[in-house]
Amino acid sequence: MKRLVIFNGSPRKNGTSYSFSHTIKKLAEDSGNAAEIVHIIDYFDGKKDIDSLIHIISKSDILGLVTPLYVDTLPYPVIWFLEKLSCDLRTELNGKDFFAVSQCGLPDVTLFKPLLGSCRIFAESVSMNWLGGLGYGGGAIINGELMENLGSKGRKITSGFKIALEDILNEKMISSRAQDLLTIRIPKILLWPISAFLNYKSKSMARKSGVKDLSSKVYLE
Repeated sequence: MKRLVIFNGSPRKNGTSYSFSHTIKKLAEDSGNAAEIVHIIDYFDGKKDIDSLIHIISKSDILGLVTPLYVDTLPYPVIWFLEKLSCDLRTELNGKDFFAVSQCGLPDVTLFKPLLGSCRIFAESVSMNWLGGLGYGGGAIINGELMENLGSKGRKITSGFKIALEDILNEKMISSRAQDLLTIRIPKILLWPISAFLNYKSKSMARKSGVKDLSSKVYLE
């Protein structure tokens, strides 16, 4: 039996990243292994102390990160969290297997390359065994729904995770078959209208959250 710790990198505890984490956890347990989900936001917000992870990580065999893609890279709380692990729990991380799964609203899986590359660099820098990663470009549509409630779409995604998990449990790099099942294939003619719609939805959410000037570049002010 192997023990997995799955880090949910989303600020939302019931979003798509959690849904994916839940599915991976269930698949691991169904195959006779143990798994638990840890919410990174609890540590970023100070509700939990990083030192409390020492025991959890020490008894684990495999660590996984499931996270949304924010502006072509990791969300800041995840960057902060990985830096804290690198500084404070380097000894506990040594020799563990590590993988990553990311999701966003746009169907182009090449968008995930920088994020997964960062995860690989993190793993190598703390002497972990990088087993690869996956990207799913339809997270906004799923919007936190559990895979078992999504019919054929959910079954296809779950099949991709199952293939990936089999590789991970056998300490092998995640095969391309898993990514194939997670890749949404959309005719090029539809990419622009879909992107425009998703941008509209994102701006609407920003306005509802109190953002008044969407063109403001705070980092330049």
